[in-house]
Amino acid sequence: MTDGQAQTAAQRSNGKDATQEVLDRIARHQSAGRLDEANRLLDGLIEERGPMPRLLHYKGLNLAMAGQREEAEKLMRAGLDKAPEDPLQHADLGVLLAQSNRLEEAIEHFREAVELAPNFGVAHSNLGGALVLEKKYGEAVRHLEKAIELEGNLLDAHTNLGVAYSQTNRHGKAVDVLYKALSIDPLSVRAHVQLSAALYRNERHDSAEHHARRAIELEPGASEAYLHLGNALGSAGKMDEAAEALLSVAGRPPIGLQALSRLIHLRKTRADAPEMQILEKYLERIDSFGEEGQASLHFAAGKAFDDLGDYDRAFGHFHAANEISKGLHPFDEKAYVARAERLREFASTALLKRCGGAGVKDLAPIFISGMPRSGTTLMDQMFSRHPKVTAGGELRAMPAAMHQGGHLREALQEERPEDEIGPDDFTQLGEAYMDGVRAEGIKSEYVSDKMPSNYLYAGMISLALPRAKIILMRRHPLDCLLSNYMQHFGQNQPFSTDFDNLARVYREFDNMVKYWSEVIPDRVRVVNYEDVTADAEGQMRGLLDWIGLDWDEEVLNYKSSSRQVNTASLAQVREPIYTRSVARWKNYGTNLKGLAAPLSDYLSDEDLAFSGVK
Repeated sequence: MTDGQAQTAAQRSNGKDATQEVLDRIARHQSAGRLDEANRLLDGLIEERGPMPRLLHYKGLNLAMAGQREEAEKLMRAGLDKAPEDPLQHADLGVLLAQSNRLEEAIEHFREAVELAPNFGVAHSNLGGALVLEKKYGEAVRHLEKAIELEGNLLDAHTNLGVAYSQTNRHGKAVDVLYKALSIDPLSVRAHVQLSAALYRNERHDSAEHHARRAIELEPGASEAYLHLGNALGSAGKMDEAAEALLSVAGRPPIGLQALSRLIHLRKTRADAPEMQILEKYLERIDSFGEEGQASLHFAAGKAFDDLGDYDRAFGHFHAANEISKGLHPFDEKAYVARAERLREFASTALLKRCGGAGVKDLAPIFISGMPRSGTTLMDQMFSRHPKVTAGGELRAMPAAMHQGGHLREALQEERPEDEIGPDDFTQLGEAYMDGVRAEGIKSEYVSDKMPSNYLYAGMISLALPRAKIILMRRHPLDCLLSNYMQHFGQNQPFSTDFDNLARVYREFDNMVKYWSEVIPDRVRVVNYEDVTADAEGQMRGLLDWIGLDWDEEVLNYKSSSRQVNTASLAQVREPIYTRSVARWKNYGTNLKGLAAPLSDYLSDEDLAFSGVK
């Protein structure tokens, strides 16, 4: 290189250094909100060096910060046209589009950014956050986890990952990552709010209340925090405080409809109640809500009019709500029936005999299962008062253990010969279940698990956990299924939106009860909800004796239980045992003809006549 070439290169280098120094100053001005100063420096650079891609980009960012989004987008696109492989420009344009509620376009640019720069943590974070807004939680988790792996102090990545975990029922992981978010920024209102929600779903209601209150301290207008505060207080039995928190935001968007719905389901609605006035205003403009909002509003109205004794009007709202939900959350009846039949076929008497003697004997779980709304919460609350029993609530430990059991899962899916399944597979299933229980902080020998769907796995539970006892809760089919029809389960119980599907699921439940009672009679006990309401002491004495526990009168004092619950029966489980839910279906009479007809072989002639079938 000649001296002249060296001098030119040095000048070029100094020019680049000078430009970068000015760009750094511009970034500092923008961060501090000194947009005029940033704009002046940008104009000077553009005049000196021409419309370089990054200069156009920075100019666009400056305009965006000043609220001039349309002009900002034009400049940022001009910069991107000149440098289409610049991941930073793709990422920043994606943010601008996302802020303008153009998520699909934003996601395209975020995807381009991560493809161009796979180790660009912020781009992964932005893509994951946008996918959360689009409710594509599985893909969102992958990008958010990657973002945190690359840059461990990204607050938004942690917070959005907590939301994605919660939405995919991984509430424990959500709690962990949201605590990490607060270690990054203890004053993050959104992190406190989302942590409160995750703790509530994880049934840690005292902590949920704390973080909701902290969010309100930091930002008194944080309406979602009041919703989670109301949920936590209600689950702790503090009904008046819960109602006050929910009522304070029930008329305030965007969380108002959720708060109103929760309030209506929390207590009995009176004609002069403030929530009734808010409900009527919402109903006047129901068409302004999206489909999910309309369904929620109809469910809330149905509950309110049921409380007021206006049953025909209530049924009209429940029917409207379920028609909307049916379209949003379709139910695959054939797949459900095939799965139930396969579970019975798999747990044959031959398998039960061949694999007997296996399993984990350190734990004596009490499985309280049955159709939703069959009295599982009531039973769990009574067991929670026994000094030797820890109430686990709706533990996900068994479904999770089933998912982990590769050999069992493959055999159930007929991808592995059943004769390759042996006792050790069930021992591993029991170990996975116990690990799940211990991970919840439960150390006792006896634990109640009221996940309703565990009745599907009773045969495998009997092998994996030889000391387990499985209670199968029954309730009058019309009372049980009407109660399901009246609840807004969303995607969690899609069969509940249609009379034919409800009847079909009830029939499969009945088939399961009969089968387990035949093949493992000493491990299961059928309990009728109506018998519990009529003679709670007699039922509990028999159950405790069967389980091997001494009688304790405290089990009848369940309304004082310190066990906090998440259930559609929230208010009911805080009251003494009552019988007004027995034969409640008769309030709806012939409105239930379409439900009673496919259940005719389970109903009396009197029931069929009352529902208009005969």
